Amino acid sequence: MDQNKRRWDREPITVPCKISYEGDSRNSTLGSIINLSPGGVMLATEQGFIANERVAITLEDEYDALLFEFAEILIGTVRWSQSTASSGQNVYHVGIALERELPRRMVLTEQ
Repeated sequence: MDQNKRRWDREPITVPCKISYEGDSRNSTLGSIINLSPGGVMLATEQGFIANERVAITLEDEYDALLFEFAEILIGTVRWSQSTASSGQNVYHVGIALERELPRRMVLTEQ
């Protein structure tokens, strides 16, 4: 029997961001949050990340106020990182468990 063990549903979204290992913002990579839940996010990025390492996710300026009015930088732990081929390029999908839960109701407004 196939059971979904996730605690929360995922919301598909596209939010540009920079990702770096916590405390090492000089070596950041660009990516996007491609789905989110109160407990975590999935990223698409050109670089893989090591499981169980802590990362900082910095949202692009125009998105931080729209999406997470309380946070410009999200801190979490890498749970998994998987390489996928997309349009002939290597793209990594990275699952992040957030340090703090996001509100269950996300604030999304249209520009």
